[in-house]
This record gives sequence, C-alpha cells and structure tokens, in this order.
Amino acid sequence: MASMADGPLDAEDADGPPAAAEPPRASEPAPLSLFDFGDEPTAPPAPAPEPLPPEPASKPKSAPESVPEPGPDSERESKSQPEPGTEPSLTADVPAAPEVAPPLAPAARSTLDESQPVDELAVGNLLDGIVGQPAAVDRLRAALASPLPAYLFVGPAGAGLRSAACRFAGELLAARSATPERERRLALAEQHPDLLVFDRVGAAMTAGQARDAVRAAAAAPVSGEQKVIVLSDVDRAALSAPILLKSVEEPPPSTVFVLLAEEVNRSMETLASRCARVDFEALGEADLHVILVAEGVEAGRASFAAAAAGGSIDRARLLASDDDAAVRIETWRGLRGSLNGTAAAAMAAADAALEATEQAAAPLEARHEAERAAADEQAELYGTNVGRSSLDERHRRELRRVRTDELTMGLAVLAAQIRDEASSGNLRPEPAAGQLHAIGDAAEALRFNANQRLALGCLFIRLGHSPR
Repeated sequence: MASMADGPLDAEDADGPPAAAEPPRASEPAPLSLFDFGDEPTAPPAPAPEPLPPEPASKPKSAPESVPEPGPDSERESKSQPEPGTEPSLTADVPAAPEVAPPLAPAARSTLDESQPVDELAVGNLLDGIVGQPAAVDRLRAALASPLPAYLFVGPAGAGLRSAACRFAGELLAARSATPERERRLALAEQHPDLLVFDRVGAAMTAGQARDAVRAAAAAPVSGEQKVIVLSDVDRAALSAPILLKSVEEPPPSTVFVLLAEEVNRSMETLASRCARVDFEALGEADLHVILVAEGVEAGRASFAAAAAGGSIDRARLLASDDDAAVRIETWRGLRGSLNGTAAAAMAAADAALEATEQAAAPLEARHEAERAAADEQAELYGTNVGRSSLDERHRRELRRVRTDELTMGLAVLAAQIRDEASSGNLRPEPAAGQLHAIGDAAEALRFNANQRLALGCLFIRLGHSPR
C-alpha cells in the first residue's frame, strides 16, 4: 500500500550548531555538520585575522557571492552576520555560543508504521453499533472467541445485515492485530485490504463473481493474519451456489466467510448448511422510533419515519431527513382518483409516481457525496483506497434500492387506502381483494427488477378497471 512520503534527509539535523566549513554552493545541498552528530571536529577553528578596511562598493568581493537555497543553514548564516558598524570577517563565521534554531516541523511519517498509534479517538467495540438486534449481537460476541469458517446472516432488507457483517469483520481483524483500532476504522469504512465485499451486479450473483470470490479466499491476507469475505444476496445466487460450496465448506485457515441473505431458499439450502446461521429481525416501529430519537430526530418526524419505513432502519433514517416525504405520500393517495381504466390515465399516474420516486433519492445522493468525501479522507490517512470501487457499486445499488423502497411505500399507501375504504363500507370486499392482489403482483415484479414504468402502468390499468 502506498504511504506518505518522508521529509528531507536533513530535517532532523537542523537543530544542531553550524559546522566550521565553507559556505555551501548554490548548486549542491549544504554539507552535514560534525557537530550535529556529536563528533569532535578534526581541527580547532582558525583564529580570526586582524580586521581589514572596508572595501569600496565597486570592488568585487574576494569570495564569490553565493546565494544558498533557503533553509535552516541559510537562516543560521544570517544570524551569524556582524552587527552594523563592525567589519566583516574573511573566515567562516563561528558564533561564540551556538544559537538554537527554532524547531522544525517533524518530517511526514507513514501512517502504516505499526509502531506508531493512529492519533484519533478509539471507536470501541464495533458490535455495540448494531442496533435493535440483541440476539444476533450475543451470538456474534460469542463467535469472536473461536470463529468458524463461515457464517450466514439472514434477515429482511433494512435490518442492517451488511453493516453488521462489516462490524463483525472489523472485530475479527482487530482480535489478531497489534493495532486493533486501525483495523476497526478501516473495516467500518470498508477500506480494509483484508475485508472483501462481493455485491451482485445484476439480478443475481454471476458465476464469474463466484469464481472471483473463490480465488480471493485462496489468497493469503494482505496486511494481517485474517481475511474476511462478505457475499451479499446469496439467496439470489442459484447458479453460483455450487461454485462457492467447496470454498465455504473448507476455506483456508486464515479466511472467514460471511454470507448475507433475506431468506434461505431451496437453491442455497446446501450452501446454508455449511454455515453458522445468525438471524436478524425486522425492526418494529417502536424500535425505529427510539433509535431515531436517540440520533437527534424530532419526535413527531421520528414517528412518521418509523411508521413509513417498513421495518428498515436505513429507510427510516432517510425518511427522517426528507422534508418532502409527506407530500409524496399524499401524491400516492391521489393517484386512484385519476384512474379511469384507460392506458393514457394509467401511464400518466405511473409517471407521476416515478417523478415522486426520483425526488426521494435526493437525500440519499447527498449522503453518498458525504461518504465519498469520508472515503477519500480515509484513503489519504491510511494510504489505501481498496474499497472505493466497492463503495461506488454500493451507492448505485442503494439508489436502486431506495427507488424500489419508495415504490414499495407508495404501494403500501394504496393498499392501506383500499383497506380503509373496505372497512368503512365504501368499497365492496370482492373488488377490494382484487385490487390488493394486483398491488401484490406489482410489488413482486418490482422486487425482481421489472421495468418500473411498465409494472406501474399495468397495475394502474387493473385498478382503473376494478369495480367499486
């Protein structure tokens, strides 16, 4: 890994007195002084001769004028010049009592020097930052004493699986390191060279991505004794699961796998059986409200965000920072009144929904900008930028996720509206059941990356044709 460049060679020698030597030439650096290393000079300085009369201004000086480069030596030479009214000496100036030059700033030091502590506050145990998952945290704490080759984190989207995986990885890496705080900081920022996170690029993890993970598992750790490989969305890796099976079952002693999944489906049952399972629960409204208030969100806004977040702490935080969320919910509430069964009305409603969805992504994009700036700062501090491509890919995936979540929230608003109408008698049970079924079909299509405009258009045509 790249490190910060060291300072000039003579930066630490500038505090000693100057040597009795010829002034340095402008074309070469000043010679090092014997006094700087504590050695005795080979001969005492020659006594100063009798002063000579001052030379005329037009007469050239006996010694060639040399303008040394600015630096500590030239500063000391200026201090050794005679006071006004005295005659200059033809010999090298040696002060009677050495003057101590102002201390220089220390030369730049590599932050990768393990013997030097990082000058920052300690981050503490990373598992303490996993919110609302006490059972999972207890299991992970127990696992640190004797980690197994592979773990499977299972929980709904928004339960914090990825963050928990990186925090667990940071504690694993810190446990076998002489600089645990550094390992924790890098892992938390996903900048650690021995924390590799593999994200699916498309709808599912490809065979090429799985082979990349297998090769990474076989390689030795870069900076320590441990390596952690995180594989996200393995429940969507039906074609890749057999490729991963052997490596997950028998990884090298230095490698720990952490697999992430929303559910354990039939395609990954064999892969899941090779892992220690850790379950994460969806966060309830009360838990989300407590977390948001603890983070400084106003109580009323926290209540709204917790109710609309669908159990996702990430979405709750995003909604709490979004001033226009309530306006978008009202937009969704008004869509059904504009539907008349025609394709034109249905597509106009789909466009209005998608426009509201794009507005929802603005707070996330602002947060992404702050995360990129923090990652650049971490890279400059620690001399590594291994996680930047992963960060950019995560940002793209999060933007897709927030758009899908926004559509899911809008569909939930429509479903709640339909249930309320059915409960009040304004909508008969049979049409209400048909409309709710149509909303469920649209939500399932969006979950598997269907074209959003077409999926919404089909839904709104069905809702417009449905009798009341």
